[in-house]
Amino acid sequence: MDIDQILESWHSQETAPLYGLDHSALRVALRAEEIRSQRIQRHRRQMMWFMWVFGTGMGVWSGFWIAITVTNGWPVVYALASAASLGLFALGAGALWASRGREPGQNFANSLEEEVRRSLARVEYQLAVSRRLVLFLLGMASIVVGTKLFAWTTVRSQDIPASSGSWWRTALVAAMVVWVAFKARDAMRAAKPTLELRRRRLRELLASLGSRD
Repeated sequence: MDIDQILESWHSQETAPLYGLDHSALRVALRAEEIRSQRIQRHRRQMMWFMWVFGTGMGVWSGFWIAITVTNGWPVVYALASAASLGLFALGAGALWASRGREPGQNFANSLEEEVRRSLARVEYQLAVSRRLVLFLLGMASIVVGTKLFAWTTVRSQDIPASSGSWWRTALVAAMVVWVAFKARDAMRAAKPTLELRRRRLRELLASLGSRD
């Protein structure tokens, strides 16, 4: 049984709250859920940091490109496009930073009550992340659009011939971004009711454990 099944089974009992609760099974389920959620958070953190570092680096480079454009006396449109890219990279980096939220602290106590408390903190963090999904997607989209605009700026300012099929590649990248955004949104919407129910059950269980003490 997973953590949600155990909590629902416990909640449906008509006996005293903790009498029918299998503590050993609950510990196993809590630790399995902890490992799973940590893996998901690690993957999301790695992707976020990669995009944040990439966006910040591109923002610095676009800032240098503005100076290069002005120094060389190139048409002002390239300076404006570089400035727009810089703005998009700044927006993207800022949105990604704001979307990360505050991860739950590590508590190494091994009592059942502390394990339930840690699980509750992880659920609340996951719900907070779902509320910041718009910021995460905004950050990703801003960096992608900024990269395309800056690529156009550098190519045109250096008179590099545009390769055939560039618009198809742009459309493909845009379609992929939209697809990822909708998939992430749907996944968050599907998971939200389960997480809210789990949070409620964990709070009830934590209150029962506290009252027992």
